[in-house]
Amino acid sequence: MNAMKILKTLVFTALFAATAMAQNQVLSGITWNIGLPSGRMSDFMDKASFGGFAIEGRRFLSEEFSVGGSFSWNYWSELTDQTIPLEHGAVGGTQIRYINSFPFLVNAHYYIGDRKDQIRPYLGLNVGAYYILQRLDIGVWSFQNDHWHFGLAPEAGFMIEMSRGTYFMATARYNYAFDSGSTMGGDSKNTYAYWGINLGVSWMSGWF
Repeated sequence: MNAMKILKTLVFTALFAATAMAQNQVLSGITWNIGLPSGRMSDFMDKASFGGFAIEGRRFLSEEFSVGGSFSWNYWSELTDQTIPLEHGAVGGTQIRYINSFPFLVNAHYYIGDRKDQIRPYLGLNVGAYYILQRLDIGVWSFQNDHWHFGLAPEAGFMIEMSRGTYFMATARYNYAFDSGSTMGGDSKNTYAYWGINLGVSWMSGWF
């Protein structure tokens, strides 16, 4: 993914989110994000991430549909002695592995049921850019790999009204960052995938 396309994606995300926040009929929120590695990513890091957060804004176009944007972060670290293949060989011994994922996404959601329901499920799709930093520390040596990726994240969740205009939110999201750049281990495809369980609080301006 070239730099100009990435820049356009980030600018669009920022402007879109800022415009949405300035309007009525906006759901704004913050979540605590849990990340569970999947696919090729789980070969490098198989521990869950409990260090993550997201901020998000959704503007409602109707009672059933919203569009918006979000920024989030997930952090993984793992102490292991498992041998890992690198581009020119393999290393073993005590090591610390890290992954940081920073998604910049635009989204659309469809809501099931009536806006007056206390519990309301929804389905959504997020699309945008993922900046992913992967690092391996072993002894005095450090290996690092970082790239921008185009990615998408389908999700399903629900919101529960706790008080007028304030909601508890719970979402299950599958994050997939497509192949970009080279891998630390010399694999043919540099993709990342992880499940996200996002829990938080949102508040509404306007109506819902």
